[in-house]
Amino acid sequence: MGILTRLKSFLFPDSAPAVIGLYGPPNAGKTTLANCIATDWADVTVGEASGVPHETQRAQRAEGIEIDHEEGSVTVSVVDTPGVATEVDHAAFFDHGLDDEAAQARARGATRGIGESMRTLREEVGGVVYVLDATQDPRAQVNDMLLGIVENQGLPVVLVANKVDHADADAEAVADAFPRHDVVPVSGLTGENTDALYAALAKRFG
Repeated sequence: MGILTRLKSFLFPDSAPAVIGLYGPPNAGKTTLANCIATDWADVTVGEASGVPHETQRAQRAEGIEIDHEEGSVTVSVVDTPGVATEVDHAAFFDHGLDDEAAQARARGATRGIGESMRTLREEVGGVVYVLDATQDPRAQVNDMLLGIVENQGLPVVLVANKVDHADADAEAVADAFPRHDVVPVSGLTGENTDALYAALAKRFG
């Protein structure tokens, strides 16, 4: 667990919710999935999703979400983190209609966001939902540094193969790429198979 999470758990063992960070590459659907979870259980949203990479540049959260599933119950604070990429090329934003100045600003914000994601991982979260886009190569989406921090801190992980509502989604490829983890195929957009996700969250983080 992160330093702050361990401290809160020690001081408030019965009341501190599990702080769950949603991590993954840009445009894997983290914000959409975070909104799906928060809306289903607390009728709130976490942030605004966008098709432009690195729209989320600061961690945003919904506190005290109570998930009550037949597999168990857990109260969590869901933290939607900026997408983590190995590099940020401002020219990639030209494809999304940004001019050079806006693309440069977006790239700088994305770099700061990646730093914040890593800080949040080290200091705040007590568990990770690693969100991957099931329509893309799963191995190419995983940041080894981030995964190393997760494993070194012994954080519980739920690995999500998102966007299964797309015809070219391949959740089995995600499962094959990460055989040590249970993979939950879902669509944060349509809510497909979220019952299995909530069961996994209740069991893993409860």
